[in-house]
Amino acid sequence: MASDVLISYLPNEILEYILESDVLMPKDVCNFGSTCSKFRNLVNTSNKLWKTKFQQCWPNLQEVPDRQKVQSWQFEYKSRLEFGRKLRKLVSQMSRRFHKKEEISNSELSDFGKMMQEHKYGYAYMVDELMSIAYDNEVFSNLTEKYYTEKVIRYIRQLHLKEEWQDFLTLDLEDQLLEKGAVLVAQWCQPMVEVSYNSIASQLDDIATQVKAQLFMDYPNHPLFRTPEDKFVSWRNKNISGNQWKPSDSQKIISAICNVLFQQMGFHGNNEMYYSAENSFINMVLLTRKGIPITLSIVFESVSRRLGVKCEPVSFPAHFLLRWREKYNNDECGAELSPYYYIDVFNGGQFLTKRSCPRYSPDSQCPMRGLSVRPATPIEVIERMANNLEVAGRQRTQMNGRGARLRSALELLNLVNPSDMNCILHLARFYMLYNMDLADLMATIELEPRARDQARHIMQMLQVYETHHYKDTSCSFPQIEPKVRSENIAYAVGMIMRHRQYNYRCVIYGWDSLCAASQEWIRQMGVENLPQKSHQPFYNVLVEDGSIRYAAQENLEVASEPVAVTHLDVGRYFEQFCSTYYVPNAEKRMEYPQDAEVRQRFCGYTDVK
Repeated sequence: MASDVLISYLPNEILEYILESDVLMPKDVCNFGSTCSKFRNLVNTSNKLWKTKFQQCWPNLQEVPDRQKVQSWQFEYKSRLEFGRKLRKLVSQMSRRFHKKEEISNSELSDFGKMMQEHKYGYAYMVDELMSIAYDNEVFSNLTEKYYTEKVIRYIRQLHLKEEWQDFLTLDLEDQLLEKGAVLVAQWCQPMVEVSYNSIASQLDDIATQVKAQLFMDYPNHPLFRTPEDKFVSWRNKNISGNQWKPSDSQKIISAICNVLFQQMGFHGNNEMYYSAENSFINMVLLTRKGIPITLSIVFESVSRRLGVKCEPVSFPAHFLLRWREKYNNDECGAELSPYYYIDVFNGGQFLTKRSCPRYSPDSQCPMRGLSVRPATPIEVIERMANNLEVAGRQRTQMNGRGARLRSALELLNLVNPSDMNCILHLARFYMLYNMDLADLMATIELEPRARDQARHIMQMLQVYETHHYKDTSCSFPQIEPKVRSENIAYAVGMIMRHRQYNYRCVIYGWDSLCAASQEWIRQMGVENLPQKSHQPFYNVLVEDGSIRYAAQENLEVASEPVAVTHLDVGRYFEQFCSTYYVPNAEKRMEYPQDAEVRQRFCGYTDVK
């Protein structure tokens, strides 16, 4: 009692300091404030206290919202808390709505978009809350909520990036930096990673600083070292119209860049995994120091621009190079003041003349031979990156998430070039394959003279599909028909198995008492060569390599080491991994209500719900 009295006499500054401790949760602060009128008044009026609690609870929002504009941090704290609760409620309802869908249409996620747009800091708050769900490492975190959270993050990121792209298009050409476009591409295709322009620009700054150090070692009297800092700031933030140095000094800088990038830092072309999507992500190229010609060129150009040397991207049909010349003029149609040199960054910064460049060689059979190739605009470079990602998305070297990667690449290409009818056609086929809403896609089709017939054909195809095939499930909760086990079904949903013949590990997410595949599939897979043929249970399984297969019961056995299966669709069907098996989510339990007893018999555990 005496201690309570002593506390009441402490100055408010001391009480604030104590309450700001990260040991005390906001709930503790509120409880403290409820003890007397003095403490209640302190808790309710201390902006500094609630600013501290806000930052402790959500450290990734240190710069959001703008500190100068927040009048009441207590109100902002409550707003952020309520925003998170509402968002989590929406996420928790997704499995019931979408458990039968492999891909979710953007229109079906519009509630999240509206919620984001209704709040002043909606994008930052939503990404922060969703990432906290996705990266919750608690033992009993819900895998199904994580699965659908990733779907929402992709949608929210891309909704935001569409606005950023429109802003990019309105910029003057000198402000359309290649590195900014590369950041947008990287963030679009990696929604679960934070790819910020500030971070990428900072890494490029560091490389430029290393080049300066190398240049000073080689040429300490170079005029670059007499350049005022505001010039470097200008070159960093805007495209330059020409070299800032005489030819010999520019060549010294290019030489230093090649030394630092390719010799010291080890940047190189990724020949072994050329078609990997990571080669197109500037954050990954800066991390792994390997990539394809276009991303390596962006790194090189961004560094050279920071040092006052102009390098232009040139998009050849089968290769991507940078070109540099001693002097530039503003009239591309006029006489060249000096010859172009080409820099092949994929091959260690090899310097090529126009004659030695294989695309221009007199012996070359390339149809571009003898023609003057103009530099690619930033928008054209980004479009080529999107095309590269579509090619990467179609590769079968990595099955895990292949469909989502292809969808992202096609939607990016459609954003960058909405009049590309081939892209619209591929995207339409993807949407139809997964019973997705076509309304937004149909709205982008423009009947241009160059592609009027093709556009009309695609529009007719989409209209037929919308009329006869598309089923709108956005506002409904699909009925779940419980499956009844028969005596011949040995295993259960959630069990981790090994394939006897192919030795892959997998988890069962469904079964049929007899093979339900078509006769064509049965013939192609040689099912009739099995001892029990098709007259046995077959299981739908998620395989550790990212594929989905349909396996005969006689080919499966319980895995001796039932570790977790690294398949991206695990969360679609299961809410938790319990050491030796997966616990089905609510929808799977409703579909296979009799499987719990079988899991317990094999695995020795009772489902944790």
